[in-house]
Amino acid sequence: MKKINTLCIIDDDNIFTLVAKKIVNLVGFCENTVLLKNGREALDYFNSLESKESTFPEVIFLDLNMPLMGGFEFLRELEKLKGSENTKVFIFTSSIDPDDQQRANEYKVVDQFVEKPLTVDKLKLISEKIS
Repeated sequence: MKKINTLCIIDDDNIFTLVAKKIVNLVGFCENTVLLKNGREALDYFNSLESKESTFPEVIFLDLNMPLMGGFEFLRELEKLKGSENTKVFIFTSSIDPDDQQRANEYKVVDQFVEKPLTVDKLKLISEKIS
């Protein structure tokens, strides 16, 4: 399994982020995990990276339905940021709406639409996909 440097999890569900972080650590998926509660907080984080000319995380796990700024709004802004083109976004959601999946696929940074919850098997498939 390829180990990445930084994973960013953007989700307002504390249980999902807690479980995801445990699975990521168990499998040894990444060196660093950044946890953010919504798209607004994430956009502020990414803007700070851009201003410091720091490297964006290689992978983002993104929820769609969050307060302040949802996943689709965040994606629209993320694609405008210099340096985001090498980031792979995996949408993690409980939504089974095919329109959400179709809409997510319109963003070039979105790699895959994944149904919650994160499991070890799903993480292994993601790791193979980014290798």
